[in-house]
Amino acid sequence: MDRQFFSRHAGWRPFVIALAVSFTLGLTSFAQTIAVKTNLAYLATTTPNLGLELRLHDKWSLNLSGSYNPFLFPQWQDESGREYNPKVMHWTVTPEVKYWFCKTYERSYLGVHGLYGRYNIGALPFISTLKDVRYYGQMYGGGLTYGYHWAVGGRWGIELSAGVGYLRFDYKRCESFVCGEELGAVKRDYFGPTQFALSLCYFID
Repeated sequence: MDRQFFSRHAGWRPFVIALAVSFTLGLTSFAQTIAVKTNLAYLATTTPNLGLELRLHDKWSLNLSGSYNPFLFPQWQDESGREYNPKVMHWTVTPEVKYWFCKTYERSYLGVHGLYGRYNIGALPFISTLKDVRYYGQMYGGGLTYGYHWAVGGRWGIELSAGVGYLRFDYKRCESFVCGEELGAVKRDYFGPTQFALSLCYFID
């Protein structure tokens, strides 16, 4: 089922690849300084993630971050002998344009971010709302971000940011045990926090 889930949406791969290629070409065309970063708060949830940010101007920068969590939890059975494959599988892509109030990579900034991701979550025995139901689908949206950057030495920095905005969830529900029946499709709108990051940054001149 996991392979089917990710292969079924392979049509998004050209879009993601094109976005990554465009971003990479931009590094050589516009960047004076490139920052490589990882969100430590996201790493704490066992989700590998990586971001690249390039300086466009004295007060502007462009950031592209991505994350991917392919990990599964140990399989378990209920009292009826039904098997469960618990998972919190997901991936996200987050582009963001930042305006720095002082100058690029110094102190505070205001950003506009977008977000797209897919997920397959359920069968978690330690979370009651996710024990008997599995959710799989997509989310997309965006919002505003405020952040602050602290320089740590010549090439290192720490950045704290938070964002609010809108997300659209488009997903299906099904019984969480293996080969469980589908329970219907759902579309849901969300307004609220959309981003939080405590990022470790390394700068490449």
